[in-house]
Amino acid sequence: MPRRSKFRPTRTTLALLATVAVAATAAACSSDSSSSKSTSSTAADSDEAAVNAYVYTYPLVTMELTRRQQTNVPAPDPAKGVAPMNQLAPLNFLPDANFKNVVRPNVDTLYTSMLFDVAKEPLVVTVPAMGDRYHLFPILDMWTNVDHSAGPRTIDDAGKGYQFAIVGPNWKGDLPAGVHEYRLPTDGGWMLGRIQIDGADDIPNVTAIQDKMTVVPLSSYNQPYSPPQNADLHPEWPSNQPVAEYIHKLTPQQYWDLYYESLSHTQARPDDKDALRQFSDIDWSPNQKLDLSTLPSADRTRWEQAYPTALGKIETDIQNKPVNGWKTARTDIGNYGTDFSARAIVAYAGLGANLPQDALYPGTHVDDKNIQLNADHNYVLHFPADKIPPVHGFWSLTLYDGKGFFVPNPINRYALRGERLPKNPDGSVDIYIQRETPGPAKESNWLPAPATGDFNLMLRTYWPDQKIIDGTWNPPAVTTN
Repeated sequence: MPRRSKFRPTRTTLALLATVAVAATAAACSSDSSSSKSTSSTAADSDEAAVNAYVYTYPLVTMELTRRQQTNVPAPDPAKGVAPMNQLAPLNFLPDANFKNVVRPNVDTLYTSMLFDVAKEPLVVTVPAMGDRYHLFPILDMWTNVDHSAGPRTIDDAGKGYQFAIVGPNWKGDLPAGVHEYRLPTDGGWMLGRIQIDGADDIPNVTAIQDKMTVVPLSSYNQPYSPPQNADLHPEWPSNQPVAEYIHKLTPQQYWDLYYESLSHTQARPDDKDALRQFSDIDWSPNQKLDLSTLPSADRTRWEQAYPTALGKIETDIQNKPVNGWKTARTDIGNYGTDFSARAIVAYAGLGANLPQDALYPGTHVDDKNIQLNADHNYVLHFPADKIPPVHGFWSLTLYDGKGFFVPNPINRYALRGERLPKNPDGSVDIYIQRETPGPAKESNWLPAPATGDFNLMLRTYWPDQKIIDGTWNPPAVTTN
């Protein structure tokens, strides 16, 4: 996958060094005016480097805050999907219109996640047999890269069950036979598993699968093991706070304090060397705490001004050109290389994003005339027989209000699953998007709109075909009925 430069806009470390070298030569052999210009250029480079340092570190800070909010409990709580470190956190309910904990929730899968620290030893995860039920267990390092993704896409006969070990960068040893090794560049990270569910009646079946999943330290493999009660609780840690909003309200010093207290903050990825050399030119290091109060006034001002500038670059959406009114983030998702800007933006807007090979989520808020979708109109989404979403897993269409939440409706339906939709005689599929029922004959394909106001749609494609990934397939436009 082609990569853009590390930061937008950016100068490479070589260019920065060249600028400094030219400035030094000019100071020795040219006028005071030239010396002043080179000094200004160097200051601008330093200002940019400070902004880039915030952009570079932002994803790890979001992961740390997520870790603190989801693991600061004595024992797993399936009603909230939280659990102590190194313990599975299953979520055993489907959200409805009253659910406001996260934006754009889904009713396609139940989550089983785990925030972990494998500095001491690997963790071995056992996934039970699921047959042909789609599932995936992506494993993110602390920088939010999906380094591995367990499931039927990557493991042969995954439906029969399997085991994998999450391994830190410095561990040496042998794993038991048949256990897949998933080595990460950081000791800390997040496994964010999803298991397909077929409506509320299917909840007992999926929770039974969740109950059969296990995770044990390698030293306890094939031995009786009970996870310990978490006694390391921190009442001062934030809880039930949107991560991005919390970070936005931090002062620059609070931001850096949090970074230097975070898991794995000294464990850079192998491709980060050039960026770290750039930051070293402004005396920033992941190993030595940045205390702004000890810096000269000009340097302290640089770091203080760089923070809001960096947030302005991060707190936005990945820019994708819409096709038929739909925007699809296909590149720079899950595996970011050295595109630290994209990595930070995704951490802000969609922490825990999957690899494109595992899931892509086109979204739209407009019709075929580029007019905002609104409850005052009736719409149809028509898929010709040869244009039904090509997936190896499954697909769904979900409706949200303007804030990204489900809307109350008479039949408590928040999404439609593609494989369940009756087809027209020619093999095509019509989905009716409106607040009133389209009638008994069409109600199976009815996605209720809100009583009033604007709304938007998300098409979830699980294990999408390459046609979706490379953009040769796109959803058709939503039309007015």
